[in-house]
Amino acid sequence: MQPTDEDSSLPFPWRYVSAFLICVALTGLAILIANELHMPHAVTVVIILGMALVQVILQLTLLLHASFKDERWVRLAALLGGTFIAVVVVSFTYLVMTFRSGVS
Repeated sequence: MQPTDEDSSLPFPWRYVSAFLICVALTGLAILIANELHMPHAVTVVIILGMALVQVILQLTLLLHASFKDERWVRLAALLGGTFIAVVVVSFTYLVMTFRSGVS
């Protein structure tokens, strides 16, 4: 049986709406910090990466249902592995973009 548009027995998914709004707020805050606040570059990068980590965990747990209750070690290993890969990719991208060779 297919659900219809008139089926009001299901509650409104406030969890998804609130998670989306928090993610949008974190993104806006990161843009504000990067553009408007005059902090040292290293401090800005650390703050933005911290907010990005919070946003990733929020999206995994609330939007993608990757709870850490069952099979905790597998999901934690996947999260840590993904974080490691992301750090390596961002680090090498930064290294390549800032590399100054003497070749012209």
